[in-house]
Amino acid sequence: MVPRRKITGQAHSPDTSPPTVPVHKPIFLPSRDTPRLRATWLGHACYYIEFPSGFRVLFDPVFEECCAPFTIKSLKRYTPPPCEIEDLPIVDAVVISHNHYDHLSYPTIQRLKKKFPEAHFFAPLGNKEWFEKSGVTKVTELDWWESRDVKLEELSQKGGRAGSVSVSSVDMGKTSGITATIGALPCQHISARTPFDKAKTLWASWSVESGGAKVWFAGYVCFVPHSRLILYAYPTQ
Repeated sequence: MVPRRKITGQAHSPDTSPPTVPVHKPIFLPSRDTPRLRATWLGHACYYIEFPSGFRVLFDPVFEECCAPFTIKSLKRYTPPPCEIEDLPIVDAVVISHNHYDHLSYPTIQRLKKKFPEAHFFAPLGNKEWFEKSGVTKVTELDWWESRDVKLEELSQKGGRAGSVSVSSVDMGKTSGITATIGALPCQHISARTPFDKAKTLWASWSVESGGAKVWFAGYVCFVPHSRLILYAYPTQ
């Protein structure tokens, strides 16, 4: 379809000459004290969410120049990331919508694991094996409409405090400290990392609730009829 449109001259070629989208270095809160919900866009589908409870979530992080198994000039990003992983103050949970290279980056995951060893990863059904093969053991995979309760247990670390994430399928009830509920929800998309594994793993949108605030992360998906059902069942703030 795309090659035919290029040959016939029907393809649309956007102007990608710099500057495209202005890039501003983000400002993050230095501690877990958060007066209100904050969401910072870090390019493409990546968002850093600071919840009023102090919980910190990173969605679909990709900090590489090229989103592919090997460097291809045509797949390089048009603008650099607004910051680096090392600039993020805290990451408690990393949530992945699907396994395309521009949403699930092996180099980024390795850097996150090194920088935030206590962070817990959440991914749709079938993706746990990829994480384990990548050396990530703190990972939970969920099917659509499944959710997990999360509790942050404070750890003493050199230079400050870090949180160890405890994940449970049982309602934790009223507990002290920082808690959250993370759920996988339907969306319309597809998955693949090679020409031979199309739709072998699930894709998902996500709901995260903590400290009285709730967000719905659609990832890189279409807004379809069941999106209205999700927004009705999981009203966001």
